Amino acid sequence: MDQKVSQQLFSKMSQDPFARFMGIELLEVKPGYSRLSMTVGEHQVNFHGMPHGGAIFSLADAAFAAASNSHGQTAVALTMNISFLSAVPVGTKLFAEAREEKLGRRTALYHMTVTTEDGDLVASCHGMVYRKKEWFVEGIRSATLPQV
Repeated sequence: MDQKVSQQLFSKMSQDPFARFMGIELLEVKPGYSRLSMTVGEHQVNFHGMPHGGAIFSLADAAFAAASNSHGQTAVALTMNISFLSAVPVGTKLFAEAREEKLGRRTALYHMTVTTEDGDLVASCHGMVYRKKEWFVEGIRSATLPQV
């Protein structure tokens, strides 16, 4: 992927209104991969004082969205499941990574992990997207990708 296309993609994805509202920051995106971060705030805890599952899910989902759309082709979620493995205190910086496992013509499968700065696993997820016929970044369509 050339630098200009990569910058367009990064810029577009960094403007996601919900991710910005949640304090989620896009750190890296490349074809089939993304890495994001979020620091757990007081407003993201449940009545037990632990990070709300929805906040952690939102971080994983944002990584899923970035990786699955990283080819410049519109991809929308079909399914996503998550396993919560540990809780962290408020103020913990979390990282979500999404990795493409299978890229097909119409669907693609991704694995997401949410970890602490120390690498402790907080959540593990799998998700599948439907790849639409729409391309949202000019100049990114590649003959090496499965075409719809």
